[in-house]
Amino acid sequence: MRSGGCVVMIGSLLLATLLAPAVGAHEQKTLTVILTDDGVVAGNVTDVAFVQGNSVWFRMEDSTNNTTMVVQIDTNLDGVFNASDDFDSGELVNACELDENGSLVDETCAVSATHQFMQNATVGTYLFWVHRNHNGSQTVWNHSITVNKDVHEEDGPSPGDCFGIGCDVDEGEQGSEAEAWSATDSPMVLVLAAISLIGMVALTISIATERREDETPSLTKAPEPIVIGQFKKEEE
Repeated sequence: MRSGGCVVMIGSLLLATLLAPAVGAHEQKTLTVILTDDGVVAGNVTDVAFVQGNSVWFRMEDSTNNTTMVVQIDTNLDGVFNASDDFDSGELVNACELDENGSLVDETCAVSATHQFMQNATVGTYLFWVHRNHNGSQTVWNHSITVNKDVHEEDGPSPGDCFGIGCDVDEGEQGSEAEAWSATDSPMVLVLAAISLIGMVALTISIATERREDETPSLTKAPEPIVIGQFKKEEE
């Protein structure tokens, strides 16, 4: 039946909408590390806010002539740098030459490099090295980046807080919570309402069409009766 198929379709759409994940993904953040002739600014990254999925951006700011820098990160946490497994920024310079169209004259020229830690990166301290090369002499600075676990938790009651039956409720706080709930759930309610409306219209059209087909008289010509035998009156 057409109406039955329509009902199944509507039910499937509603179920898929209700089962859609409501948890938002972690917003990626990028930490800036400046490379200068005196060393690395914000070299050791220990901020607990730096978590899995975040990125670190290295910017070369050493304007000394004939100077380049290379950043290497021990991404597999084995304590040493392996070119095949770990991160290498490539050679960084202070500025790149551009042509009249604003394009790089040397496409391999770079003034910065970015490394993003995976969302499921191992929690721990990652070593990284900055190699400064100036007129054939090299200086190496050792630093580290601490990657913390990305945890999504709702704030619970603090020690000593009263919650549940018998506790005074701040009307202002209650109103704020209601507004927050409304702002969060309004899009979902609108989506459900739209899907329900479309389903009702489709179901109504299907039922009306089926009824019209049932009520339309048949235009097929009735079959003529079959004559089994014929009797002829005898002449007197």
